[in-house]
Amino acid sequence: MKDVIELEVMKDSKLLTTAVSSMERAVEWVSIIETPVENFVRKNEIVLTTGIGCGNDEQKLLTFIKEVMDADAAALVIALGRHVISLPDKVIEMCEKQGFPLIELPWDIRFSDVSHAISSALNKKEMHIVERSDKIRKELLKIIMEGQGLQEIVSYLSSSLEMPVIVSDRRGVLKAKSKRSEKLEEKWNAYLYRFGDPLPQRQEELLDSVNMPNNMDWIGLDADEILQLSVQSAREILGFILIEWPEQSLKDDLFQEENLILLEHTVTTSALCFLHDQAALETEMRLRDDFVWSLAKGKLESKDTALSRAKSLGYHLNVPYLCLIAKPENLEYLYNQDPGMQLSYENWLRSVGDLLEEEVYHCGRTLQIKTMSTFQKDALIMYIELISSNSIETAFPFIELLQYRLEQKLQHLTLSWGVAKSFGEDTFHVGFQEAYSALDVGQKQKGPGFISTYADTRFDRALLALTENEELRQTTDLTIAPLFKYSKERGIDLIHTFIIYNKHKGNVSQTARALNLHRQSLLYRLKKIEALTGCDLDNPDDTFLLDLSVRLHTLSGVKETKDTPKNM
Repeated sequence: MKDVIELEVMKDSKLLTTAVSSMERAVEWVSIIETPVENFVRKNEIVLTTGIGCGNDEQKLLTFIKEVMDADAAALVIALGRHVISLPDKVIEMCEKQGFPLIELPWDIRFSDVSHAISSALNKKEMHIVERSDKIRKELLKIIMEGQGLQEIVSYLSSSLEMPVIVSDRRGVLKAKSKRSEKLEEKWNAYLYRFGDPLPQRQEELLDSVNMPNNMDWIGLDADEILQLSVQSAREILGFILIEWPEQSLKDDLFQEENLILLEHTVTTSALCFLHDQAALETEMRLRDDFVWSLAKGKLESKDTALSRAKSLGYHLNVPYLCLIAKPENLEYLYNQDPGMQLSYENWLRSVGDLLEEEVYHCGRTLQIKTMSTFQKDALIMYIELISSNSIETAFPFIELLQYRLEQKLQHLTLSWGVAKSFGEDTFHVGFQEAYSALDVGQKQKGPGFISTYADTRFDRALLALTENEELRQTTDLTIAPLFKYSKERGIDLIHTFIIYNKHKGNVSQTARALNLHRQSLLYRLKKIEALTGCDLDNPDDTFLLDLSVRLHTLSGVKETKDTPKNM
């Protein structure tokens, strides 16, 4: 509006309102409207009117101007002389209170001259914006064509905005920074320490009140003070551009068209840089995966070799690590739940693996512990730095945090866990075997979705050793074979009935309640178990034989040999 008032054609006009903010209103078009307004006025439009139909009726004039204001017009220019002789104080006060520009125009100035002047100014501004956009695009592309990277782009953006700028990858790791960006870097690191995730922590009230572009967010610890731009490809977020917005600058300045054009071109050019680096990054990720997998399988030739490769990949092996394995149990179900899925299952599974490894990294940063991970054969293998001699004190908070974060990204994902017992600097292979054994035994004994530690599976592992005794296996198989046959033929699970009965130490009433059976129905089942197996459930030795037979049969598929992990 300030530019409109300064046009030559408007030199004899008179601005009747004094609100400074009214002069900052955007102008997009100009129209000539008389009452009624209805829906003929659009947002940011200057309205020219003679006030015909209102005359000297103050109430009609108030209604007409209020309708123009409600339409979010940029201003109202009213020609005085024939239909409206003068504007009542009440009208001017209403416009002043609303910060709405009200302009008095002499009757002898033609609306066509005003409309032409404003339209010409808008076209001139539009041409300036197009030229400015083209200039920015060419300058940024020149940076790319000359083989320069993110550092030059950051310097260009910082110089254009006169603000500190940094760029990070999608994990939040710094990739480039401008001059005088130390304070911004400190704020970014503090933000990552608090939230763990570089993705913006959006607040509902902010989303409702501010119409931000999809790839822009205000972030900060105590106040929104950093502008975060997400750099994206068609598939994923590649990284972030962060700008320290000065306190004295209005956030509305962001929405000035020239600023938005600059930011848009910067994001696009940065995406080209990120994509250029993507091949090298993917190669590094594969090397990291292979290295962690080699540690787990014990295939590295020597400790010196491991230390050398770890250093080149940014890992630290001079701290004690504990091995965890997480097994997603329902990936095919989750894949089939998305009717709009465009990826093949193999590609989707690869993206899930990348997500799981990303979340391990973020959890480690949140808890301030070092992590290494790899996704192999549908299982997530992790090594987390031990910060206590009690491995559970480290493992369970990490697991809880990771499961919480994954629930936000992959709802209804079910994970089964295995936690090793051994830890240290040189226990990677042993830890992997222990975690895998704990996972396998836990799945057999508890089903999916449970956490099993190697220390808690001692009894089951002792039973595993007995499965190698052929005579014992034949005895136990013969004992429970009739129960499986009967259960299959009649649809009555006698094995489960015995397990619950034994769990309640032979208490018939408690067992009947647990199985939701009538007491007589349970007694019938118990007698049937005795008849089929030849065992007396009141005899401790017979009960022990039945219990042992069931346990060994359940564990018969679990192997704790060295070959088992290799078959993952």
